[in-house]
Amino acid sequence: MTDKQLARPEFMIDSWDFSAHPAQAVVENFHERQHCWFHFQRNLPGLSDWLFDAGIPQPVIEAVLEEDTRPRFDRLTDGFILILRGVNLGEGEQQEDMVSLRLLYFKGNLYTFRKRPVASVQVVQRMLEAQQGPENLADFLLVLVDEMTNKIEQLQDLIEAEMERLEDDEQGTTAQRQRDLTMLHRRLLKLTRFVRPQLTALDRLAADAPKWFDAEWIQWLVNERDNTHRELENMEMLLEQVWMLREHLQQDVAEKMNRNTYWLSMVAGVFLPISFLTGLFGINIGGMPGVEDDRAFWMFSAALGVIAVVEFLLLRRLRFW
Repeated sequence: MTDKQLARPEFMIDSWDFSAHPAQAVVENFHERQHCWFHFQRNLPGLSDWLFDAGIPQPVIEAVLEEDTRPRFDRLTDGFILILRGVNLGEGEQQEDMVSLRLLYFKGNLYTFRKRPVASVQVVQRMLEAQQGPENLADFLLVLVDEMTNKIEQLQDLIEAEMERLEDDEQGTTAQRQRDLTMLHRRLLKLTRFVRPQLTALDRLAADAPKWFDAEWIQWLVNERDNTHRELENMEMLLEQVWMLREHLQQDVAEKMNRNTYWLSMVAGVFLPISFLTGLFGINIGGMPGVEDDRAFWMFSAALGVIAVVEFLLLRRLRFW
């Protein structure tokens, strides 16, 4: 057996043996073990060769290490591939920019692969270190799916709280609320983009699970699948609320514009004949009446006032407002 097989490689983040309970950390002799969980940093060199030495076929290795993926489930002859997405809790990152976790269940061992830290995996690692973690690989998989679902639900609660704030007409200007609503809409679209295929992946896993797991485990998985389904329905409802609130804000802006345009039209209508008369009497040519009369200006101003009052009363009687 080579030193490569005995020593922990740089790309291996963690490894645990679930042959007994509580699980024990594995620090050597990785290729000769069964019922183990191995967690890898997938973008470091040497991982592909290590997996091949562990007996994993090359097409399967390429599937779990490919760069761009979406949640899915693929059944293999000796196991399955499950690709999930979890909330991104990295510092300075957007939570809805979900991180990928690839799981390979192959010949009794579970392999997981990440590029960026996955908070749900870290939670399970702390449980194992405290010797309070899952009893076997099947339980481990359930706990991991449950943690990922809980993280999505927590993010959804934050989005719902933000939605309630935007629905309050007393919070901020219409323009600011529209900008915040657009950002919220983008966040929901990112979440829905991954949660919908994740639900399909869990559906397919539940359908094929009798090949590897017992009926009780499958029922627990169905419960997690139902939780994911509920979250997806909540996201779709939130998207509908976004559209309704967007239409409400747009209608509010349109009503304000119409109201302002209406009053400007009213003012213009009142001053139109007055403007005509002032323009007419403002021409500087001979023959203008009242040029030699000192009372002409005051008489003309009084006439304009009477015209304005008459127009005001007429428009009011016609119920223009």
